Amino acid sequence: MPLSESLQKYAKKLGYPNSPTMEKILSILFDTEEKQTIASLLPGSIDNLAGRACMHPQDVERVIKELRFMGAVCRNHRLSGGEEVFELYPGVIELRDAVLLTPGIDYSMVEMWDRIIREELPETIPLWRKYKVPPALRTIPIEKTVDSRSTVLDIESAAAIVENAEQIVVLPCVCRSSRHTLNKSPDCPAPEDAHICMLINRFGEEALERGIGAAVSKEEALAKLKLAEEAGLVHMTRNNIKSDLSLCNCCSCCCTGLFLINQIKYEAFAPSRFRVRLNKEKCLGCGVCVDRCQFHAIELDEVPKVDPDSCFGCGNCVLTCPAEALILEEIRPREFIRST
Repeated sequence: MPLSESLQKYAKKLGYPNSPTMEKILSILFDTEEKQTIASLLPGSIDNLAGRACMHPQDVERVIKELRFMGAVCRNHRLSGGEEVFELYPGVIELRDAVLLTPGIDYSMVEMWDRIIREELPETIPLWRKYKVPPALRTIPIEKTVDSRSTVLDIESAAAIVENAEQIVVLPCVCRSSRHTLNKSPDCPAPEDAHICMLINRFGEEALERGIGAAVSKEEALAKLKLAEEAGLVHMTRNNIKSDLSLCNCCSCCCTGLFLINQIKYEAFAPSRFRVRLNKEKCLGCGVCVDRCQFHAIELDEVPKVDPDSCFGCGNCVLTCPAEALILEEIRPREFIRST
């Protein structure tokens, strides 16, 4: 059915006012008049929406349940107070992730989202630059690769995030699952069938309520982080200090953010507070670091040459340097990490 005016405005808010692909996605998610009516009234609680839509609360609850299952709406913890409040996803990446995590998602939906991300998303970058949209995620260094003279705070340590979590839910990486489904990353370095992306605390609770992912112990989560580091993946989390967050492990062949950084030259991630430093006297010139860098920041010319503007301080190259010629050193102050 045709999109309602409110959903057309939603497509514009997401950055896709004239996209037939986005229109098709939204028409599938909101495929009934009831769903489009509820969408036009969000955010709101079940009772609030029922009163405004002149519907029975049980009917509204049924519609919300269907929309949540499809990844079209989410529960807003910030607005909830003493009751559940639901809303449309605020950004295109959040909506994409939620939709593609739906059990049994149709292949055509995966194709459409891949088109949105790889072909249409780059067209919105000038607008993001114009309004100085801050990066949604930031790089977390591999802790053991940081210069021991530096102090790594809890928020800069993937292991500490796990240790301090009240709930950890693991699930497939949306970017990786999509690219693998479409057979567009055959040489992906990520471990096969290893759910190594994590949702922490209330983010994990939202996933479990949708029937997605599995709760794991801290020990299990730490083991998955080790697998990710051994595979050369980059730890990423939200770019501000919050207790509810995602903890992703990214590769350049699949990750949307790394695609934007490496191919579109848009800084979709914020770097860590660290940057790699080379001890030329120790270096063997083996080139292992070049292969490990997901940011394409290192070139080999007898010894590695690191582009300081391209190094995001993840520590991947440091971890496997056979000569221990690389180390991460602190170059940015603690205040570099956003607190809001």
